[in-house]
Amino acid sequence: MFELVVIIGALICSWFYINFKRRYDFASELPNLEPLYPVIGNANIMIGTNDLQRFENLVNVFQRSERLLKVWNGPFMLLFINHPDLVQQILCSSACLEKPFLYGFAGFKTGIFTAKYELWRVTRRRLDPCFNTRILHGFIPIFEQCSRQLVNRLNELKDGATVNIHQYTSVTTLEMACGTTLGSNILARDGKEEFVHGLDVAFDGAAKRMASVHLYWDFIYRLTDHHRQLKKARKVVCDFFNKLVVERRDILGMNNNNNDQADEEYQKPKILIDQLLSVSPDGKAFSEVEVRDNIYAVITGANDTSGLLVAHAVLFMCFYKDIQQRLYEEIMEFVPTNDIDLDAETIKQLVYLDMFLNECLRHCPVAPNVARENMAEIELDGVKIPAGNIFLMNFYALHRRKDIWGPDAEKFDPENFSKERSKNRHPFAFQPFSGGSRICIGWRYAMFSMKVTLIHLVRNFQFDSKIKPEDVRYRFDLTMKLPFDHSIQIIKRNASDDATKASVILEKR
Repeated sequence: MFELVVIIGALICSWFYINFKRRYDFASELPNLEPLYPVIGNANIMIGTNDLQRFENLVNVFQRSERLLKVWNGPFMLLFINHPDLVQQILCSSACLEKPFLYGFAGFKTGIFTAKYELWRVTRRRLDPCFNTRILHGFIPIFEQCSRQLVNRLNELKDGATVNIHQYTSVTTLEMACGTTLGSNILARDGKEEFVHGLDVAFDGAAKRMASVHLYWDFIYRLTDHHRQLKKARKVVCDFFNKLVVERRDILGMNNNNNDQADEEYQKPKILIDQLLSVSPDGKAFSEVEVRDNIYAVITGANDTSGLLVAHAVLFMCFYKDIQQRLYEEIMEFVPTNDIDLDAETIKQLVYLDMFLNECLRHCPVAPNVARENMAEIELDGVKIPAGNIFLMNFYALHRRKDIWGPDAEKFDPENFSKERSKNRHPFAFQPFSGGSRICIGWRYAMFSMKVTLIHLVRNFQFDSKIKPEDVRYRFDLTMKLPFDHSIQIIKRNASDDATKASVILEKR
């Protein structure tokens, strides 16, 4: 009996080895990340490390890779890419529009962020009109209303108070997102802060699972505290959304009795929730799960990324007072008083603000890590790669390549985005929102909302911080997060003596 068990075990191992070798034989000539350990492969860069070490280990691996590197996460092989030529090839290839199983760990699998290719293709086509230029320009008054509310909240603080600015910007971007995509005013709604916290826990939980190969299998993952915490956090988020959807459904009435009228209404630009609750001319409607998952994808994407980036931007202004002053002078030139209503044309004239925001995104891309899976064979650097392989790109490392950004690539300098410096730069050297057909659907939305928020913040306050540039580190997550609070000193401006007041307050510190 024992001999039979040994034989069966040997046959099973042989079968796995032969299939494993056959699957990855194409990559035999590609360089391996060293050192390479039995069983775990290169998973040591994630195992037994904290979130800060994971982030830095991953970046170091990408920076050691000139073009294409083979990395083993246990039995799973990943192809690391860190050259703009290859990044462009992957992001623009019709064969690489699939997202790998790793994205499923974020949950809400029918949403546009994590959906498999066939579902994503249909969903993207139906939701693209919700983010066209005309609609985005119409959102500017809502962005302004929420930004003014943010200014009011900060004005309630004592002059010179120190706060975690991210707590304020995250709530503001949530208000913007709900107002523009759900048609809901949530300025006085309970549960905003709990939602933001739940969102942070949900993102953190998904990132931890991506970094832990032993949690890839559901039957193991469901036994862990990670799963219980993630489930609880997602319930908070979904409960918040569900109330808003019910309210919007009641407002719409959903009474489309006249087919001609329904067709005509479908063609009109709609905010996200109205499009999700509508029926297309061919009679297709989003399921309840698809409505929920797409709201989660868009609202959380808008909230977590924009709120976080604005907080990062304020911190960069604290580090570089000359940049903060130049932003203020430009904004005062085009928006001299708080009573002026912004429009797209005015925002477009703020060239230095645009350069500054792009430099913030270079240092803190919305999603530092992006993965794709090829649905058909492709060729990279002379290697034919069969379908079903996973490519991982790290835009944080890409944005620091000295052969592209110069010897001072680590330096924060908005002039990197001047016309002169940008003229001959590789089109895929800067990927703050990913690229190609699966670029973030709301990237233009994010740029408008962040610019409006920063205009109002800089127009009304000066910022300082005890945090220094050398203190800044990031933790491994789906987005770029600090391991500590964005502790910012808020100094109120006055039209006549704002400079004098600021210097007095700063001298007292």
